[in-house]
Amino acid sequence: MINVRMMTCGAYAENAYLVWDDERPDCVLIDPGDDLPAIEGALAASGKRLSHILLTHGHFDHTLACAPLREKYGAEVLIHPLDAHMLTEESASLMNRSVSRLPFMPLRDYKAYPSGPCFGLVAAGLTFEGIHTPGHTPGGVSLVLPAGRCVFTGDTLFAYGYGRYDFPGGDLYELMSSIRGLLALDGDYTVYSGHGEEDSLRSIARRWRTE
Repeated sequence: MINVRMMTCGAYAENAYLVWDDERPDCVLIDPGDDLPAIEGALAASGKRLSHILLTHGHFDHTLACAPLREKYGAEVLIHPLDAHMLTEESASLMNRSVSRLPFMPLRDYKAYPSGPCFGLVAAGLTFEGIHTPGHTPGGVSLVLPAGRCVFTGDTLFAYGYGRYDFPGGDLYELMSSIRGLLALDGDYTVYSGHGEEDSLRSIARRWRTE
């Protein structure tokens, strides 16, 4: 059975997700934001070993816990190459020191997702289908987990909206194209986004058609 545990992190109420298969000893963490105690508490409660950290994009509110978690657990961190500089350059990550609990710690020990519009990825025994979904950032990705019938969309698509496109590297045309691609996914999925509540892809698509 696939499990998804959500933790809401930091002043921007960013959603981090712990994902694991009951049959496996390890787990995946998606977008570890600005709340290390909450994340470590969820890890301890799961009883699983953290093997991979998968990032949907590089903004600070989705990545601040990466460096300490990488250092403590040795987890492999993956990010799209177009957003990788946000892990090493504080200004590029849009770091807001006035609201952040964790400091910005540059992380250079990471790996890039495979290039291309779509890619496959196996982490902690889970097979993800990655989709390059730029618009919020140039290297935004969404991670589809067919076995769990869910998709992690970061700040590309929310239950009731979408991420900003007026940050450096943002592009409204690309964002709308990315959203159209997600809404066209075959079948229904639970959408776990970077902010806000979860919802079904069908419900979200229905709202887009009626607006």
